[in-house]
Amino acid sequence: MNGTSEQADILPPNCMVKDRWKVLKKIGGGGFGEIYEALDLLTRENVALKVESAQQPKQVLKMEVAVLKKLQGKNHVCKFIGCGRNDKFNYVVMQLQGRNLADLRRSQPRGTFTMSTTLRLGKQILESIEAIHSVGFLHRDIKPPRTVAGFRGTVRYASVNAHKNKEMGRHDDLWSLFYMLVEFAVGQLPWRKIKDKEQVGQIKERYDHRMLLKHMPQEFNIFLDHVLALDYYTKPDYQLLMSVFENSMKERIITENEPFDWEKGGSDVTLSTSASTQPQHNTRPTAAMVGAIVTPVPGDLQRENTDDVLQDEHLSDQENAPPAPPSRPPGETSVQHAGETGEAWEDTDFNRNRLRITMLTLTEEEASRRSGGSPAQSPCHSLPSGRPRRRESEPIGPQRPVREPASQSEESCAL
Repeated sequence: MNGTSEQADILPPNCMVKDRWKVLKKIGGGGFGEIYEALDLLTRENVALKVESAQQPKQVLKMEVAVLKKLQGKNHVCKFIGCGRNDKFNYVVMQLQGRNLADLRRSQPRGTFTMSTTLRLGKQILESIEAIHSVGFLHRDIKPPRTVAGFRGTVRYASVNAHKNKEMGRHDDLWSLFYMLVEFAVGQLPWRKIKDKEQVGQIKERYDHRMLLKHMPQEFNIFLDHVLALDYYTKPDYQLLMSVFENSMKERIITENEPFDWEKGGSDVTLSTSASTQPQHNTRPTAAMVGAIVTPVPGDLQRENTDDVLQDEHLSDQENAPPAPPSRPPGETSVQHAGETGEAWEDTDFNRNRLRITMLTLTEEEASRRSGGSPAQSPCHSLPSGRPRRRESEPIGPQRPVREPASQSEESCAL
């Protein structure tokens, strides 16, 4: 019996998060948390609210927030809206996307995408993968549904290295893309009905991958040859791989503005219900696949340890609040929901291979009140004075000053 399905949801319908997001319904969930559709009362747009329990042994949402922030401004990446935490759960709010590609493929008459749709989706997904690699991370779980992950990826689309529990590189993401594109065009993979990951891994290792190209454009031999030649340290030639899609489209006279398969025949399928500032997200799929499983990338990019990436990172609700909150009458205090704690406010400045956090300083008024002996405020309003601070010019690397044990007040501000 599946205990996950019987477990109570973290958030009930109609509950409020930070007095801004109203939970409408649960739209997904699994081992890494739950995803809800919510209404943003500030913008009146529907958003995606991803939540993980504060009691969950493996906390992954904080890493997802860090990576999502670093990817802002890249193509095909969900818009980051806000994040925060309380004593019950951690959360991140992002742009709401529509139906996933696996559902859209299965909804087609033959269970496949046309070559036009397959090639154009492939271009977008490759651009997304390159963007993730460019900021120093691997995805490790490329797949159409983007639901809960398995061992280190998803059995059907995982590379042979993943099956062998080897250290994964950039080429492993490309193997997953290759398998996914074949499934788009053909409708199935040879190991589709096998659940045992060891058996699937053995099949993939022995299988002649040229057989998968039987119904793919001839140019995909170049794609397969290149991925086969890559190893853990080698940077992929993304432009070469992109040319596979572009040349295949040119040969078949496929244009970028053609309707996708699910847009034909008056279909009412919507890919996004949010009124995004990026109009293409309303009618075009986004290959925004930044999920819970990310890892620093090796090779010519600086190698970052997970702890380095998250050094001083906070699940802060700075971005959640309106730019100019209304002033309160004298003597009136803010009422917090039961179970919520204050959260650190921060300025976040991301560089290519470093993550720097600068805490906002106290205002003169706050400083004056403190010097006057007023009652102590929440520890989340400032960092303890004894906390080591990273200099802005100091790059993140494996050799960093040993941090003092975090005080209880600091733990209330950061994961």
